[in-house]
Amino acid sequence: MSNAQTLGPWLRRFLQEYIVTERNLSWNTQKSYRDTFTLLLPFISGKVQKTVDRLSFHDLTAPHVLQFLVHLEEDRGCSAQTRNQRLAAICAFARFIGSRDPARVEWTGQIRAIPKKKATPQPISWMSKIDMDAMLDVPDRNTLRGRNEYALLLFLYNTGARVSEATRFSVRDLKVGRLEGGHSLATLHGKGGKMRQCPLWPKTQRVLAELIHGREENHAVFLSRHGKRFTRFGVYRLVERCAAQVPALASRKITPHVLRHTTACHLVSAGVDINTIRAWLGHVSLDTTNIYAEIDLEMKAKAIALCDAGETRPGRPWKEDKGMMAFLKSL
Repeated sequence: MSNAQTLGPWLRRFLQEYIVTERNLSWNTQKSYRDTFTLLLPFISGKVQKTVDRLSFHDLTAPHVLQFLVHLEEDRGCSAQTRNQRLAAICAFARFIGSRDPARVEWTGQIRAIPKKKATPQPISWMSKIDMDAMLDVPDRNTLRGRNEYALLLFLYNTGARVSEATRFSVRDLKVGRLEGGHSLATLHGKGGKMRQCPLWPKTQRVLAELIHGREENHAVFLSRHGKRFTRFGVYRLVERCAAQVPALASRKITPHVLRHTTACHLVSAGVDINTIRAWLGHVSLDTTNIYAEIDLEMKAKAIALCDAGETRPGRPWKEDKGMMAFLKSL
């Protein structure tokens, strides 16, 4: 079988060249695409009774892709959102091939014609100020490990940073006392290489300044108990462990992204402009940020109070208003 027929060389170009160099997709998106084909190829291999290295375009058909998507939901227990995410990676691969090999345009169209599944938006989970403060009290700040963990939780709450942004945060990205009388700033490296700056509370600035004392600029700010840069898994485990020790949160699934939602909801409650919150969180579209305004019940109650027309007071009918009738006749 020629290389033009097998999927391997095409997939290698797609994962190593196209999405990295031409598309410049984020590292997390690259890993998501890789994981999709790590699951897809063995599944197709089992269906057609071929080794993964010998799979061709004739094996990766639209019916097989649909069977794979059903497998994700029914056998692996994935949500509709995850199903659609895997399908997006497969369609991106098909689009890549179709743009470079006109003979595969029909095959590309069949793959890209697979519809996404309508997914019910998941409710936003966030914590109250009391619960957040209780979670911050969990780490033992009398120990070096506890101070590191407290600083990381406080930083996530202050900035609303994503896990990848927190794990990449280095000493050079922290500007303490940047301007006289101004806020200290944290520079976050977000999706697609985009950067943004977030102001730090005085408490956060003091904690981080003590934490990085004596470190070089290229060193990580947040270190695990092993003295190495926190990993994504380490941050998730820290948040889950601290949340489990708060009685009000013990039955809930608390993740670092819940802390991000909490930051946004508290900013909305404090009356911060929604566009400022968008820049604070690093959202590309304002529509993404608007979901936090919609779930703030206190803001809804205030809006209803402002719009309340109240009871209609009895008054003279407009026909009895001689001034108004005279005005109309004069026109």
